[in-house]
Amino acid sequence: MEKVSLLGAGNMGSAMLNSWLDTGTLEAGSVRVSDKDVSKAETLAGSTGASIAESNEDAAGWADVVVLAVKPQDSPAVLEEIAGSLDTDKVVVSIVAGLTVEGIRRRIGSGPSVVRVMPNMGAQVGAAVSAYALDPGEAGFDRELPVRLLEAVGEVVEVEEGWLDLVTAVSGSGPAYFFAMVEALEKAAVGQGMPEDVARVLARETLWGAARVLKETGRDADELRRAVSSPGGTTLAALEILDAEGFTEAVARAVEAARKRAGELST
Repeated sequence: MEKVSLLGAGNMGSAMLNSWLDTGTLEAGSVRVSDKDVSKAETLAGSTGASIAESNEDAAGWADVVVLAVKPQDSPAVLEEIAGSLDTDKVVVSIVAGLTVEGIRRRIGSGPSVVRVMPNMGAQVGAAVSAYALDPGEAGFDRELPVRLLEAVGEVVEVEEGWLDLVTAVSGSGPAYFFAMVEALEKAAVGQGMPEDVARVLARETLWGAARVLKETGRDADELRRAVSSPGGTTLAALEILDAEGFTEAVARAVEAARKRAGELST
């Protein structure tokens, strides 16, 4: 089985490793973990059966695929540390927010293949959506393993790298938009006298059910919205308020603000 080194044992890296093992995509013996906080690496290795690398350099030299899951501010030093261990047969998969392919190449050179990925927090429950951009190295590129690693944590879609700032704004930050909507529904219900525990269940299960209908039926969101909005009914009355308050325009401005900020972070 192919060997994978995970550099970074934080929330996202840990979620991905657990999904790789839970789905049988990898076996524990084919994974090494490294983190500047040794206790984090030890905890993750202890819970999964993966081994702990002696160093980032050791991890990169041993693996076929090196998954970079460190904090953005730590990535330059880590890349410079592993650069000498990355030959043309290696693949570097980066989930570091704001780290461009060019930024990676400046530190590791043109030899290895690079996959830049924007996952989201759905990885914690194996329900992420990840967009990725590929940059083949000098020896060409076999996408099969890195794509399998991403598919193990959810849905995947390939994009040109130029789209990744917008991907960040839509799906990377997207969970927070839905959380904000659930929070607003809970507060609205409680504000009109509903017990908090009841409001919590109703709002959250409604989001879960709506998401399942979207995914499992494959129907368009506008079609489903219209199906629920009977003329003269309660849903239409509510949607008319959202329209009057500029709901669609507010979402568009929010996505644009997130896209702009992602671009600033990338530079």
